[in-house]
Amino acid sequence: IIRHWLEAGASGWRLDVADELPDGFIDRLNRAAKAQDENAMVLGEVWEDASNKTAYGVRRRYLLGGQLDSVMNYPFRDAILGFLLGEHASLIMDRIETIVENYPPQVLRILMNHIGTHDTERALTVLGGEPASSRGREWQSAHTLSPEQRETGLERMRLAAFLQFMLPGVPCIYYGDEAGMEGYRDPFNRACYPWGHEDEDLIAWYRYLGLLRQEHGDILKDGGLRSVYAHDNVLSFERYVETEGGEDALFVAVNRSMENAVIPGLHLDNAEFIFGAPYPNPAGGDFKLPPFGFTLLRIHREKTENGES
Repeated sequence: IIRHWLEAGASGWRLDVADELPDGFIDRLNRAAKAQDENAMVLGEVWEDASNKTAYGVRRRYLLGGQLDSVMNYPFRDAILGFLLGEHASLIMDRIETIVENYPPQVLRILMNHIGTHDTERALTVLGGEPASSRGREWQSAHTLSPEQRETGLERMRLAAFLQFMLPGVPCIYYGDEAGMEGYRDPFNRACYPWGHEDEDLIAWYRYLGLLRQEHGDILKDGGLRSVYAHDNVLSFERYVETEGGEDALFVAVNRSMENAVIPGLHLDNAEFIFGAPYPNPAGGDFKLPPFGFTLLRIHREKTENGES
């Protein structure tokens, strides 16, 4: 079955609830896929850190070779949404860095980065609406975002997508998220695509993020990640790659609050403004971000005499 559908044109397999599948089954499935096409992808649904996942009392070996090439990246989803809803930035960066440190680079580069799936509430609803908590389907079916909630949700949604496209892995969009669809838990997150009623501004935002991803793919596809400043309402990091003459980097910063925010003592020499809040700011070494503000800068650093960038 695995080889048949790969031969018919499929490029890989996504395994639903991979922790319900025995190791021996995943081993044989992987062998069949690679025998048919060495580049066929085997991706698993794992909600936790897949490098140390335990299921049914067994430590799983998903990422040790011969099983999963990569996984759905729920930890990044939870981190992005958690940050935008008020969790402390330093804790969010710690979650992101834990995955970056735990996963092999081959896995990290092709993580399925999403902020919504068929198993979760719509990201826009999470970011702007009242939590469903333990409320039943009747309440969920009757509740949509108010105009004020939707406006806040859309501000946060743009920042969520921006982070999704800047972090290690491959951005994956659940249909309709880019069009501004709302919805609580299944089945309300699976409505038909809103043909003729799309949020065109949000679609344009996603298109531009895709262009940025393509233009700076040399860094975003394979680059490392390091934290720059994660405190209070601000999350900032760099994606970087080493070059023959030094280093190329993208500086990413997001202010989740409705008030101005400052990154203190920021000195980024040779920074090229790409997107968002302009640089240099007029406040010396303090970088200002407006409400729901963000920035993307590209930096080239030359190696010094001691070999450091």
